[in-house]
Amino acid sequence: MPKRFDTEGTPFLFAPHSEGELDEYFSGDHEKSVSVVARDVIASLSESRDRLSGEVWYDFCYNQRRYKLTLMKFADTIVRADVTIKNIKSRLMKSEMENIELKQRIKELEGKK
Repeated sequence: MPKRFDTEGTPFLFAPHSEGELDEYFSGDHEKSVSVVARDVIASLSESRDRLSGEVWYDFCYNQRRYKLTLMKFADTIVRADVTIKNIKSRLMKSEMENIELKQRIKELEGKK
């Protein structure tokens, strides 16, 4: 008998989902989720200094028993951040196109005066 998939704490991207849920995932707003996990990542870092050079470096502290889950959270966050960046870029490009159209319209109206 196959073992059921344990979704406890597993990021959505890595859990089984029904038809169409991924479309919603990739078109949704991920800014809140990215910021929450980013805070967790930053909280897991510890700053140290090299004894010889004095340079600052960071060590990542994680729970070894939940290492796979931690990696899945990071991968999920990277995907969500990428989707968010692409959505923002798309909105920016659309806004720039609207600005160009408005500038052309203004020039046309000024030319008619």
